[in-house]
Amino acid sequence: MSGSTVRILAPMVRRSMVVSHVTQNSLRGGASPPLPPFQRLPVPSQKLVENHDAVWDDGVAPEVGLDFDCQHISKNEGIMWWLGGLGFFTGVFQLIKFSDPEGKNPAVNRRMNIVVDNPRTGPPLSSE
Repeated sequence: MSGSTVRILAPMVRRSMVVSHVTQNSLRGGASPPLPPFQRLPVPSQKLVENHDAVWDDGVAPEVGLDFDCQHISKNEGIMWWLGGLGFFTGVFQLIKFSDPEGKNPAVNRRMNIVVDNPRTGPPLSSE
């Protein structure tokens, strides 16, 4: 009995929800445009300094384009980390290459998959 009641009332409830939603949107006048997230800086009125290209200026908060956050890491330590990363990925590549991935491929290669011979290219054969 309850299943048939739900089946009868469901379309009416859906219609009333759609009508109320449409009237609410028409009363509000639609969505307002988004507000700017930050206060914008004024456009520069003077000539820019010579090294202004090293500053990331998006109109909100200019900052230096290069980060100097890791001043506690020396140049030698940074180079060692960089070379270590390159060495790690080179080692992974060599390990994969050593494991012969082509031999583990279950698919047939292109040369064995040809049903007929390749078409002949070049000048025609002489009839002599």
